[in-house]
Amino acid sequence: MLTPESYTIALSLFYQLLGAVYFFAFGAFLFQIKGLIGKNGILPVTEYLHLIRRAYPKQYYQLFPTVFWWNSSDRALMAVIGLGTAISVFLMFGVAPSLCLLLLYVLYLSIVSAGQDFLSFGWEGFLLEITINAFFISLSSSPNLLLWISLNLVLFRFHFQGGIVKLQSQDPNWRNLTGVAYHYLTQPLPNTIAWYAYKLPMWFQKASTLLMLIIEIIIPFGMLGPDWMRFAVFLCFIGLQLAIWFTGNFSFLNHLTAVLCMILVSNNYLPFFTPPSITATPLPIDIINTSVGAFLITLQLLHLWQAFFPNRRFYNWLHLFSPYHLANRYGIFAVMTTKRYEIIFEGSEDGVEWKEYLFRYKPSEVNRRPRRISPYQPRLDWQAWFLPFGRPNSEPWMEQFIYHLLKGTPEVLNLLRGNPFPDKPPTFVRALAYDYVYTTFKEKKDSGAWWKREYAGIFCHPMHLR
Repeated sequence: MLTPESYTIALSLFYQLLGAVYFFAFGAFLFQIKGLIGKNGILPVTEYLHLIRRAYPKQYYQLFPTVFWWNSSDRALMAVIGLGTAISVFLMFGVAPSLCLLLLYVLYLSIVSAGQDFLSFGWEGFLLEITINAFFISLSSSPNLLLWISLNLVLFRFHFQGGIVKLQSQDPNWRNLTGVAYHYLTQPLPNTIAWYAYKLPMWFQKASTLLMLIIEIIIPFGMLGPDWMRFAVFLCFIGLQLAIWFTGNFSFLNHLTAVLCMILVSNNYLPFFTPPSITATPLPIDIINTSVGAFLITLQLLHLWQAFFPNRRFYNWLHLFSPYHLANRYGIFAVMTTKRYEIIFEGSEDGVEWKEYLFRYKPSEVNRRPRRISPYQPRLDWQAWFLPFGRPNSEPWMEQFIYHLLKGTPEVLNLLRGNPFPDKPPTFVRALAYDYVYTTFKEKKDSGAWWKREYAGIFCHPMHLR
């Protein structure tokens, strides 16, 4: 680990593969950004930034760093998305990696800062934290030692904290090793393989959960060992990410994690590639890299400390840098959901006959097969998964979504798969809660249905524009 010059081939590939991740991250917004935060979107960015400017008249630039302060029109949104997609292609082909990494960081940070609920997922910060480390490392052909340690620490914390939060939560489903069994059913957007994995015997589910916790909590310490041990850690991490990807749809998270794992593979394990030539690093750049590396390591160690010994002073200090995602807190599914509720939106012209709006990928019709869509992320479908965990007014975007259904806003309707009112918008819109479970093999054979659903109650009473 302390010989970064032995990993120059992996670093070169790492930059290019990171460009591929950005291609999917930016490219997915080409079809969604207007309906999410555009002028006629669910949460218009112009209105959001106006409120921020009023609330923080002297600090809005620092607290919400985004290029959209200068222009937040739909044309500006599409320009940033298009530019980010183009730059990611340049990075994929190894063209000016340092410049590409810096521009991608700035552009994606701009979207995250302005994206509100639709860009509040952990992998946004994970991508930005990786990118800022990668940018400074790329400034010299010989990787700076402290920056190299910082990048490795990001990978270590991502797995270690991801496992620790599951135990710290004291959720009995992690303690009794049944968490993964529930996960196949209750994850945000399951795929076809999850339907089958849910039916595996409980001994296998418990063994899978135990193995996952071992890989997340114990295996990361192998990163401190020699090259062969780090390569073994690489295989474990890649195996875990492959299993998660195989049974779920988690945006570009599994792909991004696999790309970061490349830094565990030394030149000795990549004999078919020629190591890049190493030249002496100019003293000013070396001083900058060393200083930045020490700063990033400090932030990360404070996050690790906070995970076990929360300290208000440390929290306030970390909060100063949180808008830039230089170091983030990691860990998802600390508490495992054991039931799957779906919120179904319906419209009606007379309040008697109701027709269902169909989302593109979240469970809806019982006969529709769960699909694989990763690394693409349908942001609206993902956000709808959180609705059953709170009240209707706890998710401000939902009321705006209903408002646009009642208005028939094309940009928002384009986010859906099926609009039951193609000629004119409905008079009323309501939201119902259903309890979804997988069908058995026999039920699937007899009816062709992948799901069974049972009405659970009204989530949001009928609303109308008046």
